[in-house]
Amino acid sequence: MYVPDYSDAELTSPDPDYEFDLTAGKVVPAETATWYLEAADGEFVLPEDSDAFVAAGYVLSPADCVRGIETEPVTRLPFDELAHERPFCVRSPDEKSIAIVRLIEAVPGEGPVTVVMSRHRESG
Repeated sequence: MYVPDYSDAELTSPDPDYEFDLTAGKVVPAETATWYLEAADGEFVLPEDSDAFVAAGYVLSPADCVRGIETEPVTRLPFDELAHERPFCVRSPDEKSIAIVRLIEAVPGEGPVTVVMSRHRESG
């Protein structure tokens, strides 16, 4: 069972010198967060010890994430596959938190990237 920590935080990373801190739900300087989502070269980059899953539709719950990660994990998150706000999730290395993310806009090159993000953590 997961409970929300923050919901629908709209964040914009101005360039590759910043990343999304999945724990805190904010934009921070690159290489300062332990659990992060980085935008580089037209895709999101995950920490090596995190798992991810991309939804087939437009609805994604924490339970869907766990099932998806266990059956269809992904290692790459290219922006073009996440167009039209297709949600994806990232599970923390300790498997106690899940971030659900939607790409809103990514300016080509090294431009700004905007997402809407929610974090859920295990209760109990």
